[in-house]
Amino acid sequence: MRSTALLFAAALARLTQAVTPITIKDGGFYGGNDQFFLVGVGYQPGGPVELNQGVDPFSDLSGCQRDVYLLQQLGINTIRTYAVNTTLQHDACMSLFAAAGIYVVLDVNAPGWQYSVHREEPWTSYSAIYMQNVFSVMEQFSPYPNVLGFFSGNELANDKKTANTTAPYIRAIQRDMRQYQKARGLRAVPIGYSTADVVDFRQDLGFYLSCTDQDGGESDFYGINSYEWCGDTTFEKSGYKTLTELMTPVQMPIFFSEYGCNEVLPRTFGDANAIYSDQMNTVFSGGVVYEFNQEANNYGLVDVDPSTGNAKILPDYETLRQVYSKVSLPTGETARKINRPTCASVYPKITSFTARDAIAQPPEVAKLIKSGVKVTPGKLIDVDLNLAGHKWTITDTAGKQVTSPVINRVNTWNQVPSAAQAGGSSESSKNAASGTRIGGGHELAVLAVAGLTSFFMVVGGLLMV
Repeated sequence: MRSTALLFAAALARLTQAVTPITIKDGGFYGGNDQFFLVGVGYQPGGPVELNQGVDPFSDLSGCQRDVYLLQQLGINTIRTYAVNTTLQHDACMSLFAAAGIYVVLDVNAPGWQYSVHREEPWTSYSAIYMQNVFSVMEQFSPYPNVLGFFSGNELANDKKTANTTAPYIRAIQRDMRQYQKARGLRAVPIGYSTADVVDFRQDLGFYLSCTDQDGGESDFYGINSYEWCGDTTFEKSGYKTLTELMTPVQMPIFFSEYGCNEVLPRTFGDANAIYSDQMNTVFSGGVVYEFNQEANNYGLVDVDPSTGNAKILPDYETLRQVYSKVSLPTGETARKINRPTCASVYPKITSFTARDAIAQPPEVAKLIKSGVKVTPGKLIDVDLNLAGHKWTITDTAGKQVTSPVINRVNTWNQVPSAAQAGGSSESSKNAASGTRIGGGHELAVLAVAGLTSFFMVVGGLLMV
């Protein structure tokens, strides 16, 4: 019986299951008719410096298999990736993430590489060469249904001076991206911007990017990189109350594109409780914790040895996993109704910078939009979720090796396995069944293995073990 079930599970894992593309309605994200909240983590293994060495986050299938397993255990339904190299092959990894029900918010820039915007002199970098890379990312990644959105930029404005210089260029890049989508018949993946959490202009820039004009340069959504919640604090003391009040009149969907202060250690991730609560969930659609891989800045949840691929789970991973196990996602619709303002109506409200005029589109960019760029479009392929042949190892915080890791195939957009199902308590099971816990996971049975949890599917009453 055991061998038969294994064969059945392996065959099932070969069936490609597409996720439902996320769309925007009013102030929220939706998968089908249900509101979607991002439960995310920043994911850029190796950093952008490896792009020109033939490596990026979606080019190494073995690494993707390891990380998808760890992300599922954490309860993640979204990752944010900061840079990709479109000369590489991404179908296998992107299909694996899709099969696991994990969405991707993708930056079209490549910070630290040649394809990025100079924030102090953006006119020196906004060119056909730069936009060709942007269009290449769109051309290759738009066909993947689990691409949730594109970031046109990240913290290009980080003070009043750079807000003034870069704001019109953000709209110009988004205008060009939207024109390319329409001209090339690409899926209308939402386009947005990720802002630095600078008190001086975070609201004003939101007003500026939310307004509609004939240029079509508005943002579909707004991400905020915020590290205000540090240590044992509260909704009021942290600044989150003020931030929520400031963002309420900004007329577009908003989420935390980075969060997770590490100024006070160990991190407690109390901000996750606030973000998904009714104090914030009418304005914010979840958030992305910074970050998955351990780097020199000490924000990592997992420490991966680049020479072996072996991963060690860090204490912050377990803390976040436990926090997520107790956080309930909102039920029903909480997204506020929005009414996109005209630019003429919001300009008088903007006091922190004076830039207004649209940036002319270079003729070479117009030609690229008309002719298209030469890059192979991505596509979902059959993927094997069986990790039996992996060469890497995963160890938990106690130094125990995780054995028999299993990636669970997710059947619908909101069924992401999470620590809520890993707890095994009657409370967790009850909330998982009702679909209120982070990640959903209605059809999962659980087996504890070496301090973590492996997930198995129940299909037609048969348990895959």
